[in-house]
Amino acid sequence: MNSRFPVVLPTNASFVQKTLCVLLFVLLAGLRPVAAQSAAGGVSTVGTEVVRIGVLPDNNYSWERIRTDTSLVFAQSDSLFPARAYRYWLKIEAINRSRYAEATRLTVLPNIDNTLFYFNEDAQAWISQRAGLAVATDTKRMKGRLPLLVQGRSTAIFYVLVNLGRKAALPPAISVRADLEKESAAQETERYFSIAWAVSVAVLLLLLLTNLHVYARSRDRTTLYYICTQVGAALYITAYRGFFRVLFPAPVFSMVVLPSGITYAYTLNNVLMHLSVVLLLMGFVQMTRAYLPTRARLPRLDAGLRYALGGYVAFTVVVGLVNTTGFHLNNYTLLLDNILVLGVLSLLLVTTVVAYLRRLPLARIYLLANVLPLLFIISVAVHHVVLGFNNDGSLLLPDLAVVSHALCFSAAISIRLQNLQRSLLTKEQEAHHLALDIRQKELRNREIAWENQQIQVAFGRMERRQKASELETQQLSVDIQQQQSSNQDLQEKLETNQRELASTTLYVAQKNALLAELKLQIEEMNAQNPHKQKELSGIKSILQTNLYLDDDWTRFKLHFEQVHPRFFEELQAKYPALTKNELRLYSYFHINLSTKEIAALLNIDPASVRRAKTRLYKKIAAANNEPGLAPPDEEADAQLAEA
Repeated sequence: MNSRFPVVLPTNASFVQKTLCVLLFVLLAGLRPVAAQSAAGGVSTVGTEVVRIGVLPDNNYSWERIRTDTSLVFAQSDSLFPARAYRYWLKIEAINRSRYAEATRLTVLPNIDNTLFYFNEDAQAWISQRAGLAVATDTKRMKGRLPLLVQGRSTAIFYVLVNLGRKAALPPAISVRADLEKESAAQETERYFSIAWAVSVAVLLLLLLTNLHVYARSRDRTTLYYICTQVGAALYITAYRGFFRVLFPAPVFSMVVLPSGITYAYTLNNVLMHLSVVLLLMGFVQMTRAYLPTRARLPRLDAGLRYALGGYVAFTVVVGLVNTTGFHLNNYTLLLDNILVLGVLSLLLVTTVVAYLRRLPLARIYLLANVLPLLFIISVAVHHVVLGFNNDGSLLLPDLAVVSHALCFSAAISIRLQNLQRSLLTKEQEAHHLALDIRQKELRNREIAWENQQIQVAFGRMERRQKASELETQQLSVDIQQQQSSNQDLQEKLETNQRELASTTLYVAQKNALLAELKLQIEEMNAQNPHKQKELSGIKSILQTNLYLDDDWTRFKLHFEQVHPRFFEELQAKYPALTKNELRLYSYFHINLSTKEIAALLNIDPASVRRAKTRLYKKIAAANNEPGLAPPDEEADAQLAEA
C-alpha cells in the first residue's frame, strides 16, 4: 500500500512558511509611514483648504450660463434639499497658502454623481471631470474623488454639479461638504495599501497552490476547507480594498444617502464581500468540524456550529437579495451582520477550547493556530461595530487577519498531515503483515479450491455416468413400453383371429350338421318313396359333395395361418409325406378340437376320426424315427375322448 501523502511535505511546508513570514514582515514594515500619516491628522490639507461653498438649485442651467451669468446667486448653505431639486450647482472657493501649485483630490459629499468644472492654467480653458458612486466611467478604487490643481498663493474658484438622482434613498436634508486631500499623500496611501493587498494576495495564492498540491495528493477534507477559506480571504481582502469597483464599476443595485452626506451603494463589490465572508466562515466552521472530530466527540457543539453557519448564510442571502432588488438594506444590517460574525467566531473559539479541555487529538495545535487569526478577525468585527462602518480601505487589520489565518492554519494542517502520515505508515506496516496473512490464506484457499475442483471433476464424471445410465434406463423403458405395446397389439390381433377362427369353425360345423340332417331326411324320404329314389339320390350326392367343399377349408386355413403363421409350411417341410387331409386333421388337433368336433367338421363318425388320428401319429413317429414318442397333443386328445 502506497502512501497518499507526500513524503517531502514537512520540508516544503517549512520553506513556504519562511517565505510567508518574509512577506508578512514586508507588509508590517510599511506600518510606520501610515502610522506617521495618521498621527499627522489623516487627510493632509496643509497647503490648500476650502473656505466657502455656495449652493444654487439647478433649473436646467447650462455651463455657459453658470459661468457667465452674474445674476445667478449662489447662497452659502451647508445642506441640500431633494424636495426642491435633484440637481445642485456648487461654487467652491479654495485657497492655497503655499508658494507652489498643489495637486489635490476633491471629494464632494454627497458623491452620487458629481461633475467638476475648473480652469486649467496650462491649457487656459475650463475642463470638466465626472466621478461618483453611480458613474460607470469612474473606475477608481475609491470612487467620487476628483483631481484638482490649485496654483500657489491664490484662491481658486471651481464649480461642481451635484446630481442626486432618483434611484437613491434620500433624506429631507443632506449636508454638503467638500474636502481636499494632497495628491502626494493620497498616492502614498494608495500605494501602500495596494502593496499590502498584493502581499496578502500573494501569500494566499502561494499557500493556495501549495495546499492544492497537498489536496491533490491526500484528498484530505480539512485541506479542502482550508482552501475554501483561502479563496474567501482573497475575495474578502480584494473587496475590502475596493478593487472589484475597478473591475466592475457597474451596476449599482441600490443606494442610500445619510443626512451627513455619506453615500452608500450596493454594487458587485458588496456582493463579493458578502460571498467572501460566507466562504470564510463556511471554510472555518467546516475545517474545525473536520480537524476536530466534533460530530462524534462534541455533538452538541457540532450541531451549534452547523445551525450558526446555516443561520448566517440564510441571513446573508436574504440581505443580498433585498439589496439587489433596489432597496438598500445593507447600511441597516451591517451591525447585525458583524454581531452574527462575532457569534459564530465565539462559538468556534468555545468549541476549540472545549476540545482542548477534553484532550481531543491535535486540539492543542488547533487552539494555538486559532489564537492570532481569531484575535485579528474579532478586532475587525469589533472595529466595525464600535467605530463604524465607513470603509475607505485604510485599515490593516483585515490583511493581518487573513495572512495570520493562512500562516497559522497552514502550519496546523501541515502538522496534521504529518501526524496522518505517521499514522498511515503504522497502518501500512499493519497492512503489510495483514497482507502476508492474507497471502498465506490465499495459498491455502487455492489448495482447497484445487481439491474442490478435483472433487467436482470426479462428481462430474459420476454425474455423467449416472446420466448415461439414466438415459440407457430411459431407452430400455421406452423399448419395453414399445415392446409391451407391440405385444398388446399382437395379443389383440391373436384374440381377434382366434375369435374369427372359432367363428369359422363353428360356422363349418353348423353347416355340415345341417347338411348331415338334410342327408338323413333325404334317406328317410328315399325309403318312404322308392319311386323317387333317382331324384333323391341326386340331391344326396349334391349334399355329400357340399360337405367336402374347399371353400370352408380355405377360409379356415386363412384364419388359422393368421394365428399360427407358417404353420402349414413348416409342417409340410418337416413331414412331406402327410396328405392334405392329414394336414387338415393335424391342424384340428393343434387347436385342441375334440374328436366329436373334428367328426362334425369332417362329416364322419368319431371312430373314423380316431382311426385317422392313429394313422397320422404313426406316420409322424415313423418320420421322426422315434417309435415310442407320441405327439404332445395325444394325451390331451385322450382326455377329451374320455370326457
